Amino acid sequence: MLTKEELTEIYKKFDDEKIINLAKFESKKLTDLAAPVLIKEISDRNLGNKLIDWINLERNFFKGVELEIVKSRIKNSTCPNCKTRKNNIQGFFIHNCSLTHNPPEADLILCKNCAIKIRKKNYQISATFGWLSRTGFIKVPFYFLGELFDYFRRTKQSENILEEFIFENTGKIRSLKTDDLARIIKTHNNRQLGSKRSDDMFYFELIP
Repeated sequence: MLTKEELTEIYKKFDDEKIINLAKFESKKLTDLAAPVLIKEISDRNLGNKLIDWINLERNFFKGVELEIVKSRIKNSTCPNCKTRKNNIQGFFIHNCSLTHNPPEADLILCKNCAIKIRKKNYQISATFGWLSRTGFIKVPFYFLGELFDYFRRTKQSENILEEFIFENTGKIRSLKTDDLARIIKTHNNRQLGSKRSDDMFYFELIP
């Protein structure tokens, strides 16, 4: 593991753009030793307090009771797909084995009704077009067997997806509270589905 002195020397060699990008996109992954070194480098270069604030938001992870509260708010939020509030928003692992359908898998946050519709559509696509590849005779049966086994652990899958979503969006949720939670979820789903439409830039208004 690098020492504080070694990290300081490394960051000093980075240009401003790299430091800014590191703060915006990688601060969550920094070690507890590296984060304050990066913050000091930003301060020394006068790159702005908002950037430092963003690092602190990103690294202020939700844990324990606070994590459960955020998960509860997600579960009771408006479905980003059908725009209704049914108090059953969950995390769903959606995948298929057809070469004609992309993305091959996605972790979506939706109401149960919308997720079932998407999953059924993927079943039809996989059952119809999954055989087109050379390994389709192996992939299709294993795909449906996998779906059967997944059925018994979907509650755990849902919790894992929600917790990963909260972790990946810590700074956004911290800065925008819950008012824009539906918007953050929609952006997440768009990214998972490979959509070019994204509101991903909206929170960078907080950052210089």
